[in-house]
Amino acid sequence: MASPAPSNPVRGQHTTGPEMTFGGSAGWGRTQVYSVLMRLWHSLSVTVLVLLQLSCAGPGPVAQRSTPVDPAVPAGDAGRPAPYDPLSIAERPPATLLLPLISRPTEQGVTINVVAPNHVAGLVLEYRRQPPDSGSGPRVQPGTPSSSGAAAAAGEWRRAGEPRGVAGDTVEWILGGLVAGGRYHYRVTALAGHQVSGSFVTQRPAGSTFSFALLTDTHIYLRDFSRAELAAHPLPAADVERNGGIEQALQERWPERAHGHAILPRVAENVLADAPDFVIHLGDVIDLHGFGFNVPIPSPRWARKGWLDYRWLLGPLAQHAAHFAVIGNWDGEKGNFTAQQRAASRQQRYAYLPNPTDATYPDGGSRHQDYYAFQWGDALFAVLNVITYTKTEHVLRKPSRPDDYSLGDEQLRWLERTLAQATARWRFVLIHHAVGGRGGDEKNSSYGRGGGRAAQVGEQARLHALMQKHGVQVMFYGHDHVFYDMVVDGIHYTLPGSAGAPWKFTSAETGYETYWPDSGHARVQVGPKRVDVELVSVERRVLHRYSLPQGD
Repeated sequence: MASPAPSNPVRGQHTTGPEMTFGGSAGWGRTQVYSVLMRLWHSLSVTVLVLLQLSCAGPGPVAQRSTPVDPAVPAGDAGRPAPYDPLSIAERPPATLLLPLISRPTEQGVTINVVAPNHVAGLVLEYRRQPPDSGSGPRVQPGTPSSSGAAAAAGEWRRAGEPRGVAGDTVEWILGGLVAGGRYHYRVTALAGHQVSGSFVTQRPAGSTFSFALLTDTHIYLRDFSRAELAAHPLPAADVERNGGIEQALQERWPERAHGHAILPRVAENVLADAPDFVIHLGDVIDLHGFGFNVPIPSPRWARKGWLDYRWLLGPLAQHAAHFAVIGNWDGEKGNFTAQQRAASRQQRYAYLPNPTDATYPDGGSRHQDYYAFQWGDALFAVLNVITYTKTEHVLRKPSRPDDYSLGDEQLRWLERTLAQATARWRFVLIHHAVGGRGGDEKNSSYGRGGGRAAQVGEQARLHALMQKHGVQVMFYGHDHVFYDMVVDGIHYTLPGSAGAPWKFTSAETGYETYWPDSGHARVQVGPKRVDVELVSVERRVLHRYSLPQGD
């Protein structure tokens, strides 16, 4: 039974607009909230610019963070979110940019993917294991002489081989020969001398205790202001001067374009403070409203821009926690698109946001890196893709059937086999939305809203039966942009809010009677005998919590 929530949810709210509440202050209007956020954001930009200028002079000390950072490795300038720039990090990368992402952690290996637009040639990666009982390790400065005993205690730095290129500005190292459940520190150094560092944990064995985090619906906006928009909206000179330019002043007028850029860094910082082993994003990383509603990505350039902006906004979190992703309906890979249209997004995702392949883990998955499964400690994670394998069009402006979503025969067979062979005590399914819809009205039902309300709709009924049969305790999903939890036949359908979407859907759209409209994330603590799930707002308030087994 879920414990009482420390924060009051919304109950039966049937407003239709995207009005939002922040910090429990329901009296604030959308414009007021965004205005405050933007003023804070522009104030932050001054600090960020100073930090970037300092970093150009070479590696220096970094502020302490509550994360297992190796104190012997100085951090560079990567990972700090910049104020909104219409051209994005993709077109204007800082001169010293090194942007790591950790993916595909296994018992003996990991992939470290690094974006380095100006420094692909000559990059060097070094890594070492943190001794199990050393805490954060002794404070040995890199490059300083030490006795063999001290070096052994700290762990010897090893230089990785040459990386392989995955894009014109990106390389990756595939490390092997590691120890299961070990924490490792790494540093990447460019020829010019600047450096970035991070840490990761390899796949933990059964019996381990660990935590992970869930993000969803960051909706990083794609599309710059056009010349026509700039010409059609003359602004008072005072507005332009206050905001530092025409584009920034227009951004204040249309704040939804920068909402993800403002919220995601705050959520990511909260997640980083919890030091999770990994993060799973439940879909809709990017946003294409600038081009239309659920339309294909116009070109690979835009997909690249979205993934890079997302990585930049994750900040240090991407350097210290492995990343897994679920495909969402705004990520450019819908099943009713042509193969060429899906490839425009998918090929860029392979390079900039890599997922496990069908060969990464024993349970296999898709060669397109869009569904897969892995075990971590005593938990099985089955990541599904309802978006690419549903071949019919589902858009709000043209309601369709809520019961014709599909995982496809091959994915369903794979899932049934994976669940049937599972030995882990805890079993989680992760998906962007249910394989069916039962929202607040017809059009939102056809759009896949409703979570557990749709447990018996279309193919979701088959998935629900599989989860019952094989002991799945939680289905984590996104799409509806609010915090919500519902138990159906002993299975939690848990929605961890959103980490950037400006639209907070109400009972009129979702059908939920009780929910929380805050932005934020979910944190999950997993042990051999207990699981604790908490829904956490961007202000770090615990909105709701429950434990497994039921009743604990």
